[in-house]
Amino acid sequence: MNKITIIGAGAAGIGMGVILKQLNYPDFQIIEQGEIGDSFQKWPKETRFITPSFTSNGFGMPDLNAVTVDTSPAYTFGMEHLSGRQYAHYLKLVAQAYQLPIVEHTTAKEILTVDDGYQVITSQDTITTKYLIMAVGQYHTPRLIPHPENVLHYSQVDSWESFSGHDQIIVGANESGINAAINLAQRGDKVTVITDETGLDADEADPSIRLAPHTQHWFMNLLLDHADRVNLVRHQHLVDVIHNDHGYELLFEDGRRMESKERPILCTGFVAGPVTLWPDLFRFDGNQMVLNEFDESTVASNIFVVGPDVRHQDAIFCYIYKFRQRFSVVMEEIAKREVLDISDLIEANQRNDFYLDDCGSCGVACRC
Repeated sequence: MNKITIIGAGAAGIGMGVILKQLNYPDFQIIEQGEIGDSFQKWPKETRFITPSFTSNGFGMPDLNAVTVDTSPAYTFGMEHLSGRQYAHYLKLVAQAYQLPIVEHTTAKEILTVDDGYQVITSQDTITTKYLIMAVGQYHTPRLIPHPENVLHYSQVDSWESFSGHDQIIVGANESGINAAINLAQRGDKVTVITDETGLDADEADPSIRLAPHTQHWFMNLLLDHADRVNLVRHQHLVDVIHNDHGYELLFEDGRRMESKERPILCTGFVAGPVTLWPDLFRFDGNQMVLNEFDESTVASNIFVVGPDVRHQDAIFCYIYKFRQRFSVVMEEIAKREVLDISDLIEANQRNDFYLDDCGSCGVACRC
């Protein structure tokens, strides 16, 4: 029996595993349905991190994309904006350096409640565990429409090179939608971007709401050089896409219809992975998974969530530099239940901005 089982070996799962290794915690395992960093490996080839990497670790400000205090993707690759494949390689290096107990190509199919915890029925065997830490992320659970076969979701794109030479419709104008528009327009495509909302001109300073400076700068330069290639249509909410003899017909909430010869590209984001995969283990309120103050399920004790799905009050923990600050909060609560003293680790992580337990302090207010 493993005392702790982590599901997912992406940024959140690797980061959580490192904390357990730093504590010399013996009874844990990480299972991953693909390979380490699987979601990052599936990013479109051209996609880059919008958060810049910089080796500032020695000054109490770890690299924004690091999952540990003592590593830096910028140092490893000499780059600010890594590709998904590069970042997956970084995660593999971290896993090797800390000798994390990871079992790849193992899918968690079913989770059953038993007297001493949970049984995780996987594609390989059955694991009994007291604590479950869900680090499955979102990339494998895209937000789709009633007929998903009639669209191409951003997560299904291997490279934008194969799209050149066509008029394209993109649905969604936040990070992935604008990223898709930039890549296609730079290759000569004419792109119509349709959206009900966009972070392009959001008043909020929070990068989880406002478009990242890297993306905004790139998009503004595109408009200066190729304004004729991009048409942005706002305040339109897509309901469905129907395939017909002429191609595809987009249906919108206000009754508007639009024709396209090509499959529209859906860039409407993702939904919470844990709730999608195991809905009985979590409570869902509207579009939000409900967690307690320790990032634990409110309906299944000892099941915790780490990664981009975490929300508290108005705080959105969707970036690595945000959700890594909750790893120690989860571990601290498990340690209390196991009567373990991890105060040295907590203090070290607090000094390095790797610990945030007061989400009421997360408001972003910028004067200029």
